[in-house]
Amino acid sequence: MPKQEPTSAALEQISQRRAKTLTSIVREAIEDMIMSGELAAGDRVNESLLAARLSVSRGPIREACRSLEQAGLLVSAVNQGFFVREMTLDEARDLYEVRGALSGLIGRLIAERAGDGKIADLTELVNRMDVAAGQLDVSAYFRLNLAFHEALVEAAGNPALKRSYNSIVSQLHLYRRRGLVQKGSLSVSNQEHRAIVDALAARDGAAAEQAMRQHVAGGWARISASV
Repeated sequence: MPKQEPTSAALEQISQRRAKTLTSIVREAIEDMIMSGELAAGDRVNESLLAARLSVSRGPIREACRSLEQAGLLVSAVNQGFFVREMTLDEARDLYEVRGALSGLIGRLIAERAGDGKIADLTELVNRMDVAAGQLDVSAYFRLNLAFHEALVEAAGNPALKRSYNSIVSQLHLYRRRGLVQKGSLSVSNQEHRAIVDALAARDGAAAEQAMRQHVAGGWARISASV
């Protein structure tokens, strides 16, 4: 029986899937650059350099940038390309208010649902952040802080909540890092983390919710004081 060639429709679907995969890879790369500070607020996304760096054409770069614009991380200017969004303090405050409410729910759900292993993992991250804070290692602390909050939302076990929370948090990375680098703020931030894991270990949903809300409020206070 002769080998049947793919139809034009099938080839188009394959092409679309490949493009989507490349776009996802590029989007993650740009997000990582924003989170690490390599791309700061107001910086232009250089499509040519990024395409060469990732060994892709400029098509996936543009698609990823459009997606990130919809997510609130980038803005575009006619004939100028895409830029990292410069968020006002009022916009950051609004997002922090929403983040506080979602974080409280995350804390309560973890206390009610998460296994002991997940809570132990969260506690270990807090222990490692204690070391980083003691050494005033801002970069290490920032990486561990991101991992801690990612682990928190995963432990809540609610995909819909995770999507909403991540959408908010992804827009706040630049402001959050600014708040963490103030003198003494690493230690203060991790004291708040310790209160969270203590409440989770005790399976106290109300205390976990309150500790999460207080941590977000503390983060906002550090950020607003640094401006």
